[in-house]
Amino acid sequence: MRKTVFLFALLTLSLLTASAQTVTVTVSNPTAAQRQELIAIDASELPFSAKEGVIVRDAFSIEQASQLTHDGKLLLYVHVRPNGKAVFTIQPGIPAPVTSWVAGRQYPERKDDLAFENDRIGFRLYGPALQRTGEKGFGHDVWGKRTPELILDELYRHDPMLSFHLDYGKGLDCYGVGQTLGCGTPCLIRDGKIVYPWCYETYKILDKGPLRFTVQVDFAAVDGITEHRILSLDKGSNFCEATVWYDGLKKPTDIAAGLAIRPADPKPVVIGKDYVHYADPTVDPERHQFQIYSALLFPDQPVTITRQENHALGIMKGYQSGQHFHYYFGAAWSEFDVRSQGEWQLRIDGFMQAKQHPLQVTINK
Repeated sequence: MRKTVFLFALLTLSLLTASAQTVTVTVSNPTAAQRQELIAIDASELPFSAKEGVIVRDAFSIEQASQLTHDGKLLLYVHVRPNGKAVFTIQPGIPAPVTSWVAGRQYPERKDDLAFENDRIGFRLYGPALQRTGEKGFGHDVWGKRTPELILDELYRHDPMLSFHLDYGKGLDCYGVGQTLGCGTPCLIRDGKIVYPWCYETYKILDKGPLRFTVQVDFAAVDGITEHRILSLDKGSNFCEATVWYDGLKKPTDIAAGLAIRPADPKPVVIGKDYVHYADPTVDPERHQFQIYSALLFPDQPVTITRQENHALGIMKGYQSGQHFHYYFGAAWSEFDVRSQGEWQLRIDGFMQAKQHPLQVTINK
């Protein structure tokens, strides 16, 4: 009898403790648009440590995917109706395994490509092994995808020269980087000219998913100047976040992020106050007969957007050494979820409006 009473008391105490550690999070949508995106909660604001894991449940008590990032943010992917509120509960615990929507790694299968993707798009950077060959790979490359599945490992398992540039049903690389800034690569501006960066020297993966992939890439010093980039790609987004800074500058310098514009097809460029986008005809338009839509977005960074040297540039004037340059670059393929440049404009408008009016998160402890 005493043992039964003790076990009952222990169970009751356990339930009370779990209840005491459960917090409710309300996510409010201040806009008249349907929203689905990642939110980031400062994990230090929770009444318990999130390092050992948390369990997140929605209004139906169904467990949801979450991620603790390298910089202490708890990520949730939410959807909230126009002017609506979504409620979640969070408590410490070991979450159930989930499928990752993002992935990335260095691919020795092809020199030392650093490639990453989410459920919409993929990107690629070139490394020191490629640079040693003398090939000039300055810019970010784009992977077109026609499936939300993660496909890069599968593509790299095959001969790159046979698989990368042809679509066998899941995606391909049909975006031409060449000796350009490609999609969203930063650069210094010297005497009014682009100073093209070469390939990354080192990298460090900071977040591996399941909701966000983050990598830091660092570049060899040139004339005492070192470049650093942190790139983050989230589930459900066509746009990669870039934070860039330079060390070793002796004086204020103009810097920029660039978007390659093909000399033979310069017309479909749309320049807004804080963005620019382009309908890229791909490397072989006559045979491909589709487009890659690219964009640069500056929701919180004052820039001057201009055309120069077969590029659209977002230029930050008077940059000082160590200062962070923040922007987004992105792409979509007409064979997948964005079928025209008009739809791409809508996707950009929605993203920029969401940045101007972020979802509001309240933690009810």
